[in-house]
Amino acid sequence: MMETSVTELDGLRRRLTDDQRAILNATWEHYRDRGEWIPCRVLQHLFGKATVLACLGQLGADVICGLEDDEEEYYRLTFLGVLLTDQGEESEQLLAGYLEYVRKRYENNPRLEWVGSQEVEAALNLTADRSYLLRQLIRLSHWWGGGSGFGDQEWTVGVPIDVDEIPLGPDLRGYIRQHVLTHFGPQGTPAPAVKPRQEFWFIEDPALQRQLAMDWREAQDVYQVRGWKSCVMLCGGILEAMLLAVLAQEGRTPEEPETQPLVALVEAARTRGILSAGTSLLGPALREFRHLIHPGLAAGRRIEVTRDEAESALTAVRTCLRQMAARQTAPLG
Repeated sequence: MMETSVTELDGLRRRLTDDQRAILNATWEHYRDRGEWIPCRVLQHLFGKATVLACLGQLGADVICGLEDDEEEYYRLTFLGVLLTDQGEESEQLLAGYLEYVRKRYENNPRLEWVGSQEVEAALNLTADRSYLLRQLIRLSHWWGGGSGFGDQEWTVGVPIDVDEIPLGPDLRGYIRQHVLTHFGPQGTPAPAVKPRQEFWFIEDPALQRQLAMDWREAQDVYQVRGWKSCVMLCGGILEAMLLAVLAQEGRTPEEPETQPLVALVEAARTRGILSAGTSLLGPALREFRHLIHPGLAAGRRIEVTRDEAESALTAVRTCLRQMAARQTAPLG
């Protein structure tokens, strides 16, 4: 299977046209160097609107797609798109080395929760530039968990939730390729009819999908600037909306859903097998997230929102995402 993945990714790289390769490279370089995606108008100015739109149609949303944020439109690469750039092979090797390092650390200490840039740089002998590149790759690949902080110089990331599923071995490039190409056909070409796996792909309402994706990005962003309360409130809203949507899709909407506390929705999801019975999700602040909107109520209930509570809220969302996605039949991506 891994050999197939190697062949598929190399085949995709060979089939790129000069325009496609140039557009992917420009999009990646803008993000890599500035930490933000390239505005649509900038990319279209560089290559021409017709050329950009044609390439996007040929490559598909599994490689490059549009997004809207703060009324500005951008183009973003998926992690697969990054691997198709001229820096793709270097990125594979760098991320494989990082995953191997984390897996070994986890084997020695199963309670490992965090790794920092300084220890990773020392272990992998990284220059500042390659450490910054790894920072960007970790963000895009989603091989990080909990509440991670991506500073400009130093970064700290939570150990991936599925760290125990990372194979032990000297070279994890095959694992990375297999992971990212699982939704591709045998010829290694994107299947347009297959829905790309975004975080909330199992939500049927497209408008709700978009809103949840925006709130999820914001929750992670405010955590990085120590916005513990805002992070918990956003995560609570995301969890509530996800649970209500999935329960409704299965015809199990609770009575008066708008009045149901989050803990009741979690219990309903456990009862119906949407969440596993043994999953512990809700910290004290997340249980009472609605009351955080009103400072007086929060003070009266003595709700203290700390970094630990914010980390717990982020982990709760990731756990729900993983469990809800795992029970769906949609293709992996």
